[in-house]
Amino acid sequence: MDRRTLIASAGLGVGLTGCLDLNGNETDGGNGTNDGSDRLDSGTGSETNGTEGRTDGSAADSDAETDSSDGETDTGDESSDDDTENESDDSNGETERNVTFDSCSRATVSGTFEAGDVAFASTGFYADDGLYGDTILEDGITFGEDVDAPFSGTVVFEIADGSNVHAGADEITVEVPDYGSTGTVLSSLTTRKADYQRVSATHENPRASECLSEIEPDGGDDRSSDDGDTSGDATFTIGPLETNTPIDSGEFLEVSVTVENTGGAAGTQELELLVGTSAELVERRSVSLDAGERTVLSTGYETPVIANDHEFPIRIESDDDTSERSVLVYGRG
Repeated sequence: MDRRTLIASAGLGVGLTGCLDLNGNETDGGNGTNDGSDRLDSGTGSETNGTEGRTDGSAADSDAETDSSDGETDTGDESSDDDTENESDDSNGETERNVTFDSCSRATVSGTFEAGDVAFASTGFYADDGLYGDTILEDGITFGEDVDAPFSGTVVFEIADGSNVHAGADEITVEVPDYGSTGTVLSSLTTRKADYQRVSATHENPRASECLSEIEPDGGDDRSSDDGDTSGDATFTIGPLETNTPIDSGEFLEVSVTVENTGGAAGTQELELLVGTSAELVERRSVSLDAGERTVLSTGYETPVIANDHEFPIRIESDDDTSERSVLVYGRG
């Protein structure tokens, strides 16, 4: 399991494996296989197979009524539990996977997994210095490599003191380290191979923002009151993104951008780096600029090794502006 821990740091910035900061840090990004016919925006949504037509025209009407009791037209009862999602049949053969976020620190995925299938968690937390950090697909398992395959049962992700995997006959427990100083939140699960290869979430924790606010260090929002009314007059403009792509998979993808306060007063804003078609937040950084001041924001991440070429979007957002571009990573297949 490849570790890609991201922690923002102040000044020139130093992270565990990288962080988003003024003048240079690391984050994670979206990446995966793409044979050219696979649309990126099909990533994390559920897909259902079409119904088969009947050749017996004379019995079509009566059959349609009597077959309704079979349950094959059921659209699901997911509304009964907002924290539970279902994966229906898709082209990768990943069927009937049920994902539940039981709490901020516990999540489960149940179903049948074949060799090569994956189940990984991403997290969010606050480091000792109070800055936001995260891990992207660092903790999890590949079936047939880390545990036996095929497997039918439940994979449990829990925040614990260390990193461990306990495999049973019908339940596998993945212990995720408590990375933060005030706690760690399971922000999403990745349970599709295509999403894993493009480094994006399959199921996001619907309470992730609420959970993070519960563990945010005291005084995390004090900066807004320190700025007074002047922050409302600041306008943070994001320049074009620059990268070192195209690159081979497994290499470090560098991203840099110029941020300028074009407003009439000093201000502070949080800049966010989002990757992939699901626009997954991988880093958040508070930046303060005087009126007319500019700075260069640098970030990047080590791309995973993939088989096929893959193109995906990355973007950086401020409260006022967004800059986006597509990047290409070559596969090694």
